Amino acid sequence: MPQINNPHDKFFKQTFSRLDVTQSFIDEVFPLDIRDKINLNSLKLSNGSFVDADLSEHLTDLIYEAEYAGQQATITLLFEHKSYQEDFPEWQLLRYMTNIWKEEQKQKKKSKIVIPIIIHHGKTAWKKVSMKNYFGNPSADLRRFLPEFDYLLFSLNDFEDYQIANFKNIFLSTSAMLLKHSRDKKEEFLRLESFLIEKLKALDLAHEKEFITTIVYYLNSTTNLTSNELIIIFTKVSTTVNNIAMTAVEEITENLTFTYVKGAIQNGATIEFISKAFGLSIKKVEEIIQKIKSTSN
Repeated sequence: MPQINNPHDKFFKQTFSRLDVTQSFIDEVFPLDIRDKINLNSLKLSNGSFVDADLSEHLTDLIYEAEYAGQQATITLLFEHKSYQEDFPEWQLLRYMTNIWKEEQKQKKKSKIVIPIIIHHGKTAWKKVSMKNYFGNPSADLRRFLPEFDYLLFSLNDFEDYQIANFKNIFLSTSAMLLKHSRDKKEEFLRLESFLIEKLKALDLAHEKEFITTIVYYLNSTTNLTSNELIIIFTKVSTTVNNIAMTAVEEITENLTFTYVKGAIQNGATIEFISKAFGLSIKKVEEIIQKIKSTSN
């Protein structure tokens, strides 16, 4: 699986890789006719990767398998994070599904039904388009040559905040809310402060340090909040959570500094110039340069 560089993809994958989150998602938001046929106790994350190079930028490669009304169905989670209507999503999904079936054929396994799922959190509405519409709505005699299939669409904008806040699973509730509001202006996002503090307190009680750290990284990457504004929110939760946030922010700052200094060095900047430009001591710049050299070897 190629490295996922998009913060939305990373956050989604870290959340939905948790079995309890996906079980809760299916239980709480899936259409009843499908939900009631899925054996949630049989749900498991597949270790297989079916994403080729061309699709790696679009798919997070989260695939679940579960018993479906006594059979085996493959549940495929596709996360679409763009803030506008995706062009030809069916073509991407079809290619993804074909990759799965080709791998099953290679392993001499029985082909399973794939249920494609798109979770969208852009600001604009997502409109489903029938495959025939891509071809100018051809006559009936030609439509039979077109592949027709459906996918489950969940747009977070279709959920009210109180509905998301009431999701039973704390990870699902927190992630869905942050994804939904990740593109909000600072003033709008800060309205979620009480919600975020409440969820962080619950995560603190559950000793979910790793997920709290994930939240810090995600908010730092997607919101307009400064590091100090982030820290202030986490300070209101507990000393433990504040320490987690402080450590994460320090790591983020250090990584950014490393990246900037490395770029400056590659462009021929002197140590003295870098020191003045980034407000670093000569000694600190030299330490970073040594680190750059050691990681390059």
